[in-house]
Amino acid sequence: MTQSIGMTKSDESLSSIIVPSRYLYSRIVSLSSLSRLIILVIGLLSGLVIIKGNWFNIPFVPKSILDLFFRWDSGWYLSIVENGYFFIPGKQSSVAFFPLYPIIVRIFSFVFGNTKLTGFLISNVALLLASIYLYKLIKLDFEDSIALRTVFYMLIFPTSFFFSIFYNESFFLFLVIASFYYARKEKWLVASLFGFFVSLTKILGVFIFIPIIFEYFYRIYIENNKFDFNKIKINILYLLLIPLGLVIHMVYLFFKFGDTLAFLHTQKEGWEVHFVSIFTTLSKTLYSMLGKSLFYGFLFLGFLIFTLIIIIYLIYIKVRITYIIYCILFFFLFLSANVLESLHRYILVLFPLYLGLALITHKSKFWDNFFTLFSVMFLTLFTILFTNGYWFV
Repeated sequence: MTQSIGMTKSDESLSSIIVPSRYLYSRIVSLSSLSRLIILVIGLLSGLVIIKGNWFNIPFVPKSILDLFFRWDSGWYLSIVENGYFFIPGKQSSVAFFPLYPIIVRIFSFVFGNTKLTGFLISNVALLLASIYLYKLIKLDFEDSIALRTVFYMLIFPTSFFFSIFYNESFFLFLVIASFYYARKEKWLVASLFGFFVSLTKILGVFIFIPIIFEYFYRIYIENNKFDFNKIKINILYLLLIPLGLVIHMVYLFFKFGDTLAFLHTQKEGWEVHFVSIFTTLSKTLYSMLGKSLFYGFLFLGFLIFTLIIIIYLIYIKVRITYIIYCILFFFLFLSANVLESLHRYILVLFPLYLGLALITHKSKFWDNFFTLFSVMFLTLFTILFTNGYWFV
């Protein structure tokens, strides 16, 4: 439920009178647009003056600013959009990447003509929608300033440039937040439809079913001060739409390649991604990253420790239990994947982390300035590293 940090309903009503909603949404649009523009400018200017690193796929020569941000998984998504899926047993194959984002890009590429440009536009529109829905979701429990600050920290997070490139992180995040928002509003069919799309976007997306069904039961508990099975309604069946997304994709893989689990097989055999103990993942990843660079090894540790601290803080201040379940569940899944070199990107979709930062800083100008300066500084650094070939995952 709402913490003491948040406002009462009467305070919330007063706030909405003082600060009109139209102004708040215009601020969100402005924040989102400005942050993306700054990232593009940083990438463009750094690309003009910095020698390209080993991870720039030399002798590749960028032909546009979009090429500076087109790297790694972007190529896989482009391949799916232009050529469809392929599966070679024992090898890295495009079936490892789930279909909804490429489908949306392909549909709109007929409108914009350029597939790369379409991918970037889809990602940035999804980020704007994620920002709006994140504000609306946090506003259910907290005052305007905390909701806005939550969005702000998401936009300036050190690796938030991934939200704006040919990746599906922002698209996935938008769908997750929207699913939570409509679950909070008890619009279970809409929440389940968004959950359905979540399970078609990422390999772990189907697990959104767990926090959403917890939200369903939690509503019953808080409304009756106990859990009453008699309060369960037929609308709970809507939630079965969420895993249906994965089922449909598996049926497609069966008819296309004769293997319903092709996405798991190529992840394991091509990328060595499969379920193991957390200790195995951490030790293997840390050893691998320290072997490449002390900088990236300590960077990995930094993101790991940061995430753990914020999750512990969220538990301590008792934010909504379903947000905590979502964070812990997906963080556990990330840490059990055997390979974790992209932790800095994976945690971007854990939206309660940004709420945690907002709650830490909302009464402290010092910590607000500190986190803002820290985030902007490292966002600038990481954008430069990525666009110039010094970011290897």
